[in-house]
Amino acid sequence: MKNFSSSFERPSSTWINKFSQIPTPVIGDVMGRQNIMDARIRPTWAGARFVGPALTVMTYPSDNFMIHVGVTLAQEGDILIVDAGNYQNAGLWGEILTINAMQRKVKGIVIDGAVRDVKEIEDLEFPMFASGINARGGYKSNPGIVNKPVSCGGVAVCPGDLIIADENGVAVIPRLDIESIYEECEKKINSEKQIIEQLKQGKDTFEIMNMQDTLDKLGIKIYE
Repeated sequence: MKNFSSSFERPSSTWINKFSQIPTPVIGDVMGRQNIMDARIRPTWAGARFVGPALTVMTYPSDNFMIHVGVTLAQEGDILIVDAGNYQNAGLWGEILTINAMQRKVKGIVIDGAVRDVKEIEDLEFPMFASGINARGGYKSNPGIVNKPVSCGGVAVCPGDLIIADENGVAVIPRLDIESIYEECEKKINSEKQIIEQLKQGKDTFEIMNMQDTLDKLGIKIYE
């Protein structure tokens, strides 16, 4: 018998509100270019975005039974993170699950797998990120896991991690690192503002970022 917890610790609404102003590229940069999901995970409609805690699900190819379980366990503001093994030949999320999730005030879903009913879900303005689209439906008969660590888009995700998704991609911040990452993001944003101001004054990135030093270290010389 498999046992799964119905609850987990979530980040406070304060952090969710703060990160709603932070673009995912900034988060990826301060995390050492890590914890950004692979490029195959894309929004299914323009403008989809969200910030919230991860509720994790792993399901078997062609089966969405545990996704239904995850929706039932979800609390207001949760983001469903589904490891479907990047399976492309069945749409495991569609309009019915979307309406169910919206009734439970789920903020959005990220699924490493295919979805369907894309136009209907766009009309509902429910943010959905996926690795593919397929009209074929899924079964509801196989086990999986819920509220355990999963892999989605090449990134490890634990229940309660903070998920930030926008037009650039999906970032994952481990729950215990949220405060320190936010501080680094603020520094990064301020630094980029200074660079932009220098560019407007006529300097270029080669000068601002001291790229001549890198050329010298690489043994590269530029001749006139």
